[in-house]
Amino acid sequence: MENDLSIILKQLSLVVKSEIEKKISEGVIKPEEELYFRWKINEFQYSDTGVSKSSAHGEYFTKPSWMGIIYKIKNEIKIFKEYEESLIHINNIVNNIDISNGYLESYLSKLLYKIFYDTKFNETDMDHSINILLKDIHDEPVKCGADVKLNGIALVPNEIEPSFEIKIRQTRIEDLEEEFPVHIPMPRFGLPNPSAVMHINLLGRGANIVQKKVEEAITILRLFKVGSIKYESYSMYTESIIDMVGGTISPLKTSGHLETYLINQEDVLKLKKFWNRLSGNIPEGFTGFGLVKIDYLAIAYKRYCDALLENGLIERRIANTVMGLEALFLKPGEIQELPFRLGIRISKSFSLFGYDPHKVKNTIEDAYKVRNLFAHGGQLSYERKKRLDSKYKDIKNLLLSTLDYLRVLIIIMIFNNKNKNEFLDLVDDSLIDKKREEILNNTISSVKEIIW
Repeated sequence: MENDLSIILKQLSLVVKSEIEKKISEGVIKPEEELYFRWKINEFQYSDTGVSKSSAHGEYFTKPSWMGIIYKIKNEIKIFKEYEESLIHINNIVNNIDISNGYLESYLSKLLYKIFYDTKFNETDMDHSINILLKDIHDEPVKCGADVKLNGIALVPNEIEPSFEIKIRQTRIEDLEEEFPVHIPMPRFGLPNPSAVMHINLLGRGANIVQKKVEEAITILRLFKVGSIKYESYSMYTESIIDMVGGTISPLKTSGHLETYLINQEDVLKLKKFWNRLSGNIPEGFTGFGLVKIDYLAIAYKRYCDALLENGLIERRIANTVMGLEALFLKPGEIQELPFRLGIRISKSFSLFGYDPHKVKNTIEDAYKVRNLFAHGGQLSYERKKRLDSKYKDIKNLLLSTLDYLRVLIIIMIFNNKNKNEFLDLVDDSLIDKKREEILNNTISSVKEIIW
């Protein structure tokens, strides 16, 4: 049955292609001219922070458009006997005339677009499109993905491949020279400025699976190093004939990226190991898809993202970071000696990674004082800010160190197989009990190789 459908669809495709080519050669149908706008790059430079120099000018130009012709010619094709026979064959499989009509109309639209806009479209391409339609009919996975313009990450290598589904590369001039029809309103104005571009390719169906993969990838990159990773925009695609996957998605709220980290050559293997471990293990509450339970770990990650992405007072960013640490390392019922408890637990945990526990504890205490000041409506005085600038060479280093502690602890808690209170009891006990310290060390040792 399916073989018969493939044969009749191929006949339909050949007849349509021949008829269109004849009408074009005879001058019966001609394209319209459509006005486009694009950025033309005058100057471009890529550095350790991404695109460090760029300038461009806008220009208008026209391109041939067949969309009006496609709309008109579709009705003419529907009376072809090959079209009617194709519909009968599809309905023999689907057994629903409305759905069958939808499948065939979608195939015809795709076929016409290819014939009019792809000068290299041939019989091999027809066979591929027919095969995709058969996969659609049986709800089988097809190739889909997204091209994502990122901010917050820059690369020394031209391109890296952290997983078989993901490629990330340096920004190129062609990424900035966007073009679009003038009649389509664009959500963003001005020259795009991504620091890197990520390509996602996977097998699946529907926009939801692609969006989830984009969010997962961004989350993994945020946790690999301290960086304000976000998408400037991304465009989705699918081979499916029927799935409504496409277009460009831009964030509802835009702001400048605050922290950009660099991927060196020595980071490539580390990132692959990190990606392999985190992929598929990101808690649902991190990405915000569907109805998910918001727990302490999701709250900590949200605070981490707020401190990474929300510009403004340095006090607020530090406060968000400390509140993320509180969500992880303080119990709900604890109300006394909170700075002391937080500092001791975090410094003990990091001592097992070779950190100086006194330095960690002092950093947490300084950050906690800033958090309390901000929570009570205050800001750092000139003298206190100057002292912190002197101690950390820049108060921003206090923020970055605290953010890195939060990043590492989030990763530890993702893979911790104990509940929060049980884990914190283990940390407390490890301060006075060598056996409990050994258990704690074994508990967190599994993530050591992917964190540093």
